[in-house]
Amino acid sequence: MDISLNCKTKMPPRVCRLLIWITTVFSFVLVGTADRDCDVTFSSRDNKRDRFASPGWPNPYPNNKRCVYKFVGLTTERVKLRFSKFNLQGMSPDCRHDYIDLYIQLTSPNDALLDAELLGRFCGDDMQEDLPQQVISTNNVIVLIFFSDDSKTYEGFQGHYEFIDAAIYNVGQQVTPGGCNFLINSKERRQGYIVSPTYPGTYPNNLHCTYEFQGIPGERIKLTFNDFSLFHGDDYCPFDYVRIKDGREKTYAEDIGVFCGRYENVTVFSSREFLFVEFVTRSGRVSFDENSLDDIADYKFDRSGFNISFEFSTNFIRFDLRQTKEATHVTGTECDVRIISTGGSIGTVESPGYLKGDFPKNTTCKFYLDGEMNQGNLEKVNVLFKDFAISGSIQNCKEGFLGVTKEGHRKPSVIDEKFCGHLWPPELTSKDPRMILTFDTHGASTARFMLQYKFISDESTPINDFIDTDYAISGQHIGREGECSFLFESKRERSGTFNSPRHPDNYPPNIECVYIFQPESRNEKLLISFDMFQLSSGDHIAEPIIDPHSRKYVMSKKCLNNTDFLELYELNEADLSQNRYVPVSIYCGTKFPAPIIAHREIKFRFKAMKNSSFQGFKARYEFVPKAELQKGCPQEIVTGGKGGTITSPRFPLKYESRTYCEWKITASKPQNRILIQLETFKIEGEMGRDGGEGCKNAVLRVQNGKEMSEICGTFNENEMSKTSITSTGNTEVIQFLTSNAALGFKGFRLTWTELHVSAGPCYGFKCQKTGYCISPDLKCNQLPNCGPGDKSDEICEPQASSRGPKKEKVQVVHIVIGTSISVFFCVVLLVCGVYHRKKFRPRDRHSPETDNVEVRYVAATSGSNTTDRLLTIDKSESNRSSVQTSERTENNRDHVGHNAEVKKVLNEHENGPGDHNSVRQNHNTLPSQEKPSTSTLPRPVTAPKIQKVSIV
Repeated sequence: MDISLNCKTKMPPRVCRLLIWITTVFSFVLVGTADRDCDVTFSSRDNKRDRFASPGWPNPYPNNKRCVYKFVGLTTERVKLRFSKFNLQGMSPDCRHDYIDLYIQLTSPNDALLDAELLGRFCGDDMQEDLPQQVISTNNVIVLIFFSDDSKTYEGFQGHYEFIDAAIYNVGQQVTPGGCNFLINSKERRQGYIVSPTYPGTYPNNLHCTYEFQGIPGERIKLTFNDFSLFHGDDYCPFDYVRIKDGREKTYAEDIGVFCGRYENVTVFSSREFLFVEFVTRSGRVSFDENSLDDIADYKFDRSGFNISFEFSTNFIRFDLRQTKEATHVTGTECDVRIISTGGSIGTVESPGYLKGDFPKNTTCKFYLDGEMNQGNLEKVNVLFKDFAISGSIQNCKEGFLGVTKEGHRKPSVIDEKFCGHLWPPELTSKDPRMILTFDTHGASTARFMLQYKFISDESTPINDFIDTDYAISGQHIGREGECSFLFESKRERSGTFNSPRHPDNYPPNIECVYIFQPESRNEKLLISFDMFQLSSGDHIAEPIIDPHSRKYVMSKKCLNNTDFLELYELNEADLSQNRYVPVSIYCGTKFPAPIIAHREIKFRFKAMKNSSFQGFKARYEFVPKAELQKGCPQEIVTGGKGGTITSPRFPLKYESRTYCEWKITASKPQNRILIQLETFKIEGEMGRDGGEGCKNAVLRVQNGKEMSEICGTFNENEMSKTSITSTGNTEVIQFLTSNAALGFKGFRLTWTELHVSAGPCYGFKCQKTGYCISPDLKCNQLPNCGPGDKSDEICEPQASSRGPKKEKVQVVHIVIGTSISVFFCVVLLVCGVYHRKKFRPRDRHSPETDNVEVRYVAATSGSNTTDRLLTIDKSESNRSSVQTSERTENNRDHVGHNAEVKKVLNEHENGPGDHNSVRQNHNTLPSQEKPSTSTLPRPVTAPKIQKVSIV
């Protein structure tokens, strides 16, 4: 039914407008609610806490759903969500099927979501580490959107919501309304706490919050980390961090520290009455390309934020360091002091409060005395006491003590001797360039000391004649005294670090060190990764080489003769009796070596040239059982003459740290070869020749002849299409290794293809550009199998289906929508029909006063073939009349008679014979129940109506 046509022809305008409006609104509502019948709003006014769940819970959720959950609290509240069950189709971070989107930074439930910051998109099951454990809004609103496609249905999700008091987030005076910038003044609050904007829930991306502390002169500020959990990207905190400055924001205040990761019970102090704290979060915590959904925040780590308590006080230690110019206060500590030698320096150290005859109670202060460590010169520290008195007995020193650490570089946490009582300690000399004095007054009734220090050196002693502790290298010293050789056995220490001599200071020139690692059994593997690597490169920089065509990452075979280097050897299993080592790799320059996995005893040899001195290297080692490293990685692959794929563990989910996989692919015939190509590749590290850290924490190694090509970084499609490696024999070995510091990226997916080599013709499929002969089963398999730049194996002709045309899938929701719309329009048709019938029935007709209506009974002569008729003549204001008869069945037979009768009636009507008034009077004297109803609506069309009547 065309409503617009009926409106133009028959219906009154008001009725037409009403019907059109109803039709439009109903259509929008019907379409909008066809899959939105699951929208729900949880209001704080209705319930402070309750459950929420996916549609149909506990049954699987339906397909093709888009549900909006709105949680709206009072302006003085925040919203907290916690999931107890979660299982949606899809894998994070792509979530290509079913997922939920969370918005926690909205100011109103009606905010446009396209412009809002998305906390994250989540799918998979609740066993995944990507699902945040707890979510808290930044205001009083959270919006959760659930979407399901038409493929599969899973269990769904269930959780709990709660509206909590927002007062705990008002930690001070807001500098900017609605933001997270606060001013904390000691005049208003001397003690309290600061928390991240959504603590303890997962904090969102792109936050920048500031907390400025202002005390009065003479006060210091103490901060204590009660709970601290931020994403730890690296030691320098490149993503999320808390920066603490010792002073005001806009001054050149010194950084106390930049913090990320996990901390607990950490305490920092300001030097004076000002302190500034900055909290920054970023997005893209792992490196992904622009078009990937992988830039969603990484929820593998607990990102609950921080809870830090503060205190303003004038009782914190303030002491004068005027005794010596080399002494400085260690920023961020209450009373720690560092004294740095300028070459044979001499000075005096006094305990805090010594000049005032007082001491700080229940306090621990440390004094770091650092001698020079430069080329050819190692200073030691000598101290001589001038005054000493600490309550307690020398046997136990339970009421306070002065502790002495003689090997401050190698064993900074080990106290070699403790002194207390009234006897002065003897003269002391350090074993390496750093001595640490620990002054502890917990429980002491008296505590003071004064000493004189002196940095001494013996330039007549050759550098290689120093004892082993001078090298600051952990491990068991082997060889003769002064020789730089160390042994690391798994039965002694299963994990630890090793480093270049004197690290983190520069290593001395013209030195050679040996590091031997011995696993306890063949079931152990040795995992090594480097945290620092910076060697002098001599006249030229010898760095890893990148083939410009294959992008293979290959270490240079040898470093230059005048270059410092670190060389790796492996025990020769072919002749164990001679205990010989064979060289494996050599590293030099500033590129980080990739993680190393060893199956047997290995040896590192570090060599520094005569005039070289750099910071050196630091590495971690760990003896790991084989079962803990190889997690679900098949080892042997038999090709069967075809091809296949290899993926990193958990792909496309992020790989884990401490993972080792090795695949050995063997061709079906000795003369055949194996082709390796990359399809997806996202691994930590950077392979760029200029800058970059190399494959520091993760690497893919592919056998390339006698060498192993190393690959890492992120490759785009163009780079992957040009990357391939072909085996030199009928086997190919692939290794994937991650260090214990690996963050976890998406990983890789590569294809392997057996290349058939023969002197005769190719009986399979011959690639057009590369000329490779591959199995015909690999054609049109949607994988690269022909080598770089050749996609001829994916040129496919459309094939007709043997089963005929495929029947299109009909969705139930479409049927429901179509049926509902059809029923609605049928109702509209019915209403219009009833209206039309009632409007134009004779008893419902209304004759305006300007109309002249005459009704006459016409009877035919007795001798003619008659039909009783009632003729109605309706005259409009324009004096035009029309006559209509309802007897159409006899039109042909009585056409002439009808015309005569009509003319006669018209003549009488126009000329006026007869009494018109009598006719009207007779018409008006009808019983009231038979009178036609009147209406004020105008008639669009005026036409005579004819009804049959009986004539006596």
